[in-house]
Amino acid sequence: MNYNEIYFIFLPQITESTLYLTPLQKSADRNFEFERLVWGQEPLFFENGYKDEDLKSGVKRAIPSVMLDTTIPIISRNIWEKLKFFDFKGMQFYPAVYIDDDGHYHEQYWCMNFWERLDCLDRKRSKFSKTTLKKLKVNPDADDLTTYKYSLDSDVLDKIPEEERLIFKMEPDDMGYVFVHQKIADIFFEEKATGVNLVKVSDFEEGMQF
Repeated sequence: MNYNEIYFIFLPQITESTLYLTPLQKSADRNFEFERLVWGQEPLFFENGYKDEDLKSGVKRAIPSVMLDTTIPIISRNIWEKLKFFDFKGMQFYPAVYIDDDGHYHEQYWCMNFWERLDCLDRKRSKFSKTTLKKLKVNPDADDLTTYKYSLDSDVLDKIPEEERLIFKMEPDDMGYVFVHQKIADIFFEEKATGVNLVKVSDFEEGMQF
């Protein structure tokens, strides 16, 4: 099976009014990008990364249904309602709050909290930076790879039940993108999600988001 045709990558929808998130320091300190958060503790808090600049210039950015903290999606309640029944492996939805530039709290959001990664990168068919290519010549199993174009390894994915690979972050890759199966991508398409583009792996090349 050609998995590059049925998996998608989350990318920001970049426009002049794109909302770029940044976590409050107390949330950033919780390492939610790679550590499992404990239920019962306070939500994660985010704000506009360009808040000071926007307040000075009078810019108001619309709040989309999907916001990205670099590559980590924070999704609206409507989308979460469609996804909460899936038993994702290595990822949970954790309560998140967006604090807008006027200090209002928007509490109906959920952050994708990953604590595992999946190494299903086909190193022979993917394209890498020159530095990464030199690194792979020395050590074919090297990690922290800068990948420009992905190819998923069918030998790895064939051995994993579909329900355990519906969503994942790539293990050896340093770009941090989130990959989703067509079944999950379709939910975002059906909900006409704003703030995010889901690009098929076969169509993706680093830099296209800009």
